[in-house]
Amino acid sequence: MKPSHLLLLVALGLSTAATAQPDARFNVQLFRPSGAPQDLVVVQQSRPLSHLSVSAGPYLSYSLNPLSLVPEGGDLSKINLVGNRLQLDVMATVGLFDWAEIGVDMPLILAQGGDNLEVIGTEGSVESFVLGDLRLSGKVAIPGLRRPAEGKGWGGAVTLNVSFPTGAQDAFAGDGELTWAPGLVLDYRFENGILLALNGGFWQRPDRVFSGVSVGDMMPFGVGAEVPILRGSGVTAVGMVHGAVGLQKQPDEPRQVPAEALFGLRWYSSTGLTFTFGGGMGCGCSIASPSLSFFTSILWIPAKTREWEALERFKEPPEPLPPPVDPDGDGVIGESDACPDVAGPVANMGCPDTDKDGDGVVDRLDRCPDQPAGSRGKDGCPLARRDGNRIVILEQLNFATDQDIILSESFPILEEVARVMNESPEADRVHIEGHTDSRASDAYNLDLSRRRAASVMRFLVESGVAAERLCSQGFGRSRPVADNATEEGMALNRRVDFTIQPPSDGPRPPCPEDADAKKRKRPTKKAPASPKSKSKAPAATPKP
Repeated sequence: MKPSHLLLLVALGLSTAATAQPDARFNVQLFRPSGAPQDLVVVQQSRPLSHLSVSAGPYLSYSLNPLSLVPEGGDLSKINLVGNRLQLDVMATVGLFDWAEIGVDMPLILAQGGDNLEVIGTEGSVESFVLGDLRLSGKVAIPGLRRPAEGKGWGGAVTLNVSFPTGAQDAFAGDGELTWAPGLVLDYRFENGILLALNGGFWQRPDRVFSGVSVGDMMPFGVGAEVPILRGSGVTAVGMVHGAVGLQKQPDEPRQVPAEALFGLRWYSSTGLTFTFGGGMGCGCSIASPSLSFFTSILWIPAKTREWEALERFKEPPEPLPPPVDPDGDGVIGESDACPDVAGPVANMGCPDTDKDGDGVVDRLDRCPDQPAGSRGKDGCPLARRDGNRIVILEQLNFATDQDIILSESFPILEEVARVMNESPEADRVHIEGHTDSRASDAYNLDLSRRRAASVMRFLVESGVAAERLCSQGFGRSRPVADNATEEGMALNRRVDFTIQPPSDGPRPPCPEDADAKKRKRPTKKAPASPKSKSKAPAATPKP
């Protein structure tokens, strides 16, 4: 006996040696794979195999230090009761009615070794080349959560594993009794093929105390993922964390939580063979948690079976989504959107609003999109603007009733007219035209329109417009633009227009109003009044 082992016996105490009998041993194998090709090695996914489809093949695993004891106080080196294990799991699974599957796993320890077992009451190292506990497994999909192989969305299933005591308990390859483990699987498959799976359940095991450590009922858990790398070729990456939480423990004993993280690569070949290989490490949270693990498997599904066809469909990339009916998300759908790639208001047929003149009024609402409205404009138009041979004003000029006095509210409009003329020197003659509605007599309206046009001319001259560029003339009610039978029509007829005259090559012709004035000033011979009749000028009817 080695001196270190003698010291370990002292550390463990006589009571430990007395209770450490071979029948207290248990199955230390943490790696318990699943035999369906789309299961995540030791974490199951919810979908059962297709009806009457068969999957079969070997899982080969190697674990380093799957069972180790650390002497109390940590003064002695760790004792690896099972220092390494090479195990072969021969597996087969069959699907039933697309709702369930049944599988069998026959473990065979091909080789294992470790330190001398004298510290637990047996001379020599652990036995090699032994059988493990035969395991039967079942899976049934949950109604409403059954997902096809190539499908996406949620999936769910209930599982049951039953292990028979066929393994060599002395070699830590069996529990020595029938054990069973019901479980629940919940997973989600994304459209791009990524699978996330969650496992949980209960594992009924015989209650034992091994070297002062409680071994009994446990709650297994697992979370895993599969991510397509080359989906069309069937190459994916798998990763998982799995283990079990011990439900029993001795006083002042840390809870046993054997667990490990595994990663690997998988290839669903078109021949019906699925290859998986990878490895990982344990967490050191239990005496039965390996420090390193490696695995590889070859699972075969006969070609042209329903399961083979399902896996081939899974390898097909998802069909591209139809183009969105509203790609820019502006609420204008399909062909109605004149700008399908850029968001815009519905009123502008889905195109962004523009403001060419930069006056803050978008072009679709701007009555004058090429001219800024200015601070006193309206509907995107300035109070006065040039439009061809006319100067257009935004609102009618207002005068005192029956007078030629311009009301102050119209001053800004005339100031804008003056600005337009001063910015348009080529408009060397502007004709100011006064108009009235049809109320009152022709003579009265003609005189009123002349006076009002002259009043506007004076205002423009005072605002900086050269007098020689202006003419004024009244037309009374002779040129209506609307029906005088309505109030709206009469309001439109009471107006002042600004007409730009064509440029002249020579001297400017006299204003029409000036010619009228000269005509009125010519001396004329008075006709003698008739003694029988005296005429009076018609009285003007005042305008309301």
